[in-house]
Amino acid sequence: MTPPPDRLTEIAERAEAVLLGFDGPICSVFAGKSAPSIAADLRQLILSHGVELPDELRDQDDPVELFRATTALAPQLADTISAALEAAEVQAAATAETTIGAFDVVRACVATGRALAIVSNNSTAAISRYLGRRDRARYFTAIIGRGERPDLMKPSPIPVAQALQALNVRPSAAVLVGDSTTDIEAAHAAGVPCIGYANKPGKDERLAVAGADAIVTDMSDLAAVLASTRRPQSRLPWVESGGGPLIVVPTSALTTWRGASADFDPGDLDTWGDYGRACQIDGYAGSLDTGDDQALVLGDEPASTTYLSDQRLFIRWIYADSEEDVIRLIPKAVETAGWEEAGTWTTSGPARLFDSTLAGDELEHEHHLTVDVAPGTYLIRTAYVEPEDGTALVLVHLAEQTLQLERV
Repeated sequence: MTPPPDRLTEIAERAEAVLLGFDGPICSVFAGKSAPSIAADLRQLILSHGVELPDELRDQDDPVELFRATTALAPQLADTISAALEAAEVQAAATAETTIGAFDVVRACVATGRALAIVSNNSTAAISRYLGRRDRARYFTAIIGRGERPDLMKPSPIPVAQALQALNVRPSAAVLVGDSTTDIEAAHAAGVPCIGYANKPGKDERLAVAGADAIVTDMSDLAAVLASTRRPQSRLPWVESGGGPLIVVPTSALTTWRGASADFDPGDLDTWGDYGRACQIDGYAGSLDTGDDQALVLGDEPASTTYLSDQRLFIRWIYADSEEDVIRLIPKAVETAGWEEAGTWTTSGPARLFDSTLAGDELEHEHHLTVDVAPGTYLIRTAYVEPEDGTALVLVHLAEQTLQLERV
């Protein structure tokens, strides 16, 4: 029997951390190079070493399961098969298709303060290859891939336990999202609720029989539930960065900011697109051209940031015990700031603050903040301030040009 829909909300409400399977919930790893073809290559490799396969393995089309079974049958080939499978997975990850709604889930977790991890029977190298295509590894606190011992792959609870330890979260305060019965077995053995992702016809029934606590057929549905639960109560609106600079783009120029390019390669700066240009800004802030306008880059620290329109002041939360402390200490921080100039920013008017990896015309469902500022050219002033022990802020102030002229 399929779990009731309200069970999903109940699980999401309790979840402080979300563990995601890789193949399925995040992407289709073998979309470009099919799993059966990789399994066929592995069978040829095994046969070439003189190992006879039992009938049930001659038709095994899942390369990961073939690896698991064969290393038990011929442990002397474990390293050889492991290396061949990893190489094939890495190659496949280069063209893996992202699951619709997967990064809606990621963004919902970031927006609601939930930690993220990947727990997979695929190799860590393949996961890293996929995430590296668009600098997405920064969203995940832990990536737990296949280890050297096949017997410790899911359904063993060990990978799930490793993720819980890395995230420092109790089993009951986490949830695993997976598309296989082994995911459900591993989660329950570790004491973690499991949401089944039924991405193929009939899979919802199999996942329900296996004991999934809730089932979704669309990752976007899960994202919507996560986004509506456990929302932090803040007095100020904060924009988060996944690890790179934040960008402030005039509303009239949003379509010119393209974020990270589709062929992003961490080792090749030429593939980073507009995100790469933002990363090249030194210091706490600076400006760069976007179309016929300019964007303001808030760099150096991937810190939570808000904007005080009455002071034309960006507050960047480096460290503090609470938002209350940040708010309380803003006046003292401004008063004691040792301002340094960081050039000028010319804007055509109100702008949007968001993660520089995002495209400016795709913010409808992305976390961003309106920056209310009049058209003009502003002097950018920055300061790193520790107004009290245990609190550090970066301030970015947009000063009227007259302030600069008065000092000349």
